[in-house]
Amino acid sequence: MKLRFFVITGILFLSIYSCGSKKKELRQKYGVEEKKEKTKSKHTPTLAEIFAETITARDLDYHVYNLADSTMEGRETGKRGGKKAAKYIWDFFLDQHLMFPKELDGYFQKYTAAENDKPMVVLETDRKAYQYGKDFISFFPHDSIDLEDNKVIYVGYGIEDPKYNDYAYQDVKGQIVLVAGGEPRDQYGNYIISNEVDPYTGRSLPSVWSSDPIKAYILRRNAAMKHGAKAMLYYDPQNHDYFWNNFKKHFEKKQLEISVKKDSVYDFFINKDIFTDITGYDRPQDIEYTKKTRKYSVPIRLTYRNNNDIIEGSNVIGILEGAPKSDEYIIILSHYDGQGKHDGEIYPSANDNASGVAASFEIAEAFNAAKDSGFVPRRNLVFMNFSGKEQDMIGARFYIKHPVIPLDKTVAVIELDKLGRIRDLKEDEEITDFYPINIAFNGFQKESFKTNIKKMQSYNNYMTLKFKPLVEQSGYYYFMKKKLPVIYYYGTSDYADYHKPTDTPDKVSYDILEKRTRFVFQIIWQLAYQKKL
Repeated sequence: MKLRFFVITGILFLSIYSCGSKKKELRQKYGVEEKKEKTKSKHTPTLAEIFAETITARDLDYHVYNLADSTMEGRETGKRGGKKAAKYIWDFFLDQHLMFPKELDGYFQKYTAAENDKPMVVLETDRKAYQYGKDFISFFPHDSIDLEDNKVIYVGYGIEDPKYNDYAYQDVKGQIVLVAGGEPRDQYGNYIISNEVDPYTGRSLPSVWSSDPIKAYILRRNAAMKHGAKAMLYYDPQNHDYFWNNFKKHFEKKQLEISVKKDSVYDFFINKDIFTDITGYDRPQDIEYTKKTRKYSVPIRLTYRNNNDIIEGSNVIGILEGAPKSDEYIIILSHYDGQGKHDGEIYPSANDNASGVAASFEIAEAFNAAKDSGFVPRRNLVFMNFSGKEQDMIGARFYIKHPVIPLDKTVAVIELDKLGRIRDLKEDEEITDFYPINIAFNGFQKESFKTNIKKMQSYNNYMTLKFKPLVEQSGYYYFMKKKLPVIYYYGTSDYADYHKPTDTPDKVSYDILEKRTRFVFQIIWQLAYQKKL
């Protein structure tokens, strides 16, 4: 292994001083003049520079062309091309022997999502047709369906708990169930399920089945689903206004809702009119309820029409393990989805963001080469290619809600985006920023961070740095909201092919992508190997 390392080191050391380049080609392509190098003192290459030399334009070219190939159909999340791109990333991770998070079965973190447009829903009994949004509401999106039954099964509180179980003697599989809010009490008014006591009054406190309206509802929904109910009608008069007000807010902002379960129970909050129509009673406590099955012979017809397709997406996550006792993680983030295929035309999304994914691949390979040569990172490196960026950030939003790496152990998040292009030049314009890269960061000590990067720039003098403020425009934003340190490296969106079918692999400058990727690698190297961040 040592002999292999010295051979690699010697080759790479010599390559740093070689003067072969593509400067003439780039000048012809972009019409720019390269800034003259200043005379400087002799610099001894760092380990980061040496291993950065393994990052090549040829390999970047290979991955961008594969990811932006017409067979990928623009890599839209949930579509055939997006799933094919996810498999391509899986295969790369496998080839690099990256580990997958123990919470996942492989590299895929799967999720579902759907638009939160109001569905068209009709609920009718033999007496009346009820209005969605007024008489009954729902929050979870579902597939379109027609349900019809001649009975409804009342299951009381719909509680399943070791101390109290409404489903103990019930067979509700394939049935419509009616559930009431609240929870049981004894003859003295004490809650039967709760173990908590008010220290001042000595009386028992509500359990999770009624202390929080949302949790109480989710628990009932899960219980109904577990026992195979096909629909749940939920009546909770105490929290009526709370749920109806949230229903209005829920549909005010148009966005994709994540964690949709296509086969979940169809669930609805109903008002007093529907409850009385079904049971003949005004209040749940007026019903003489036992644990024996109680059926109401009321014909129910339910029509649910969801015009929004449910999207099935995947984040692809691989881990390059660091030192054996390390419990700190650095996430290298990039979105692999693109604009997709529309009206028969493919949007290859080569720069946005096949270039960022290719850069993350090369960074992973470079760290693997360092690790194989005996330079094991102090911290674990997590390569996360997320989807759904072009569809309301659903992949990043899902991960933050369901992190597979503890957020309190995530010490840095670095996102790579649109690294293969420079901005379009105006007529007769000449620029000296030959390899510009934009850097936005948050959560690091600003002056020391800038100082370190500028020091790195001094021996990577081809790079022009531009420090920009962070804005709400990509996946890193959701990590930043969790107060995690983030760095966002990006090229530009200021080119004519942005989000167009002409964002093709041949428009990417692989020499620029190589230089930017090498520079980013050196910064990540510092974060991965230094003793303290």
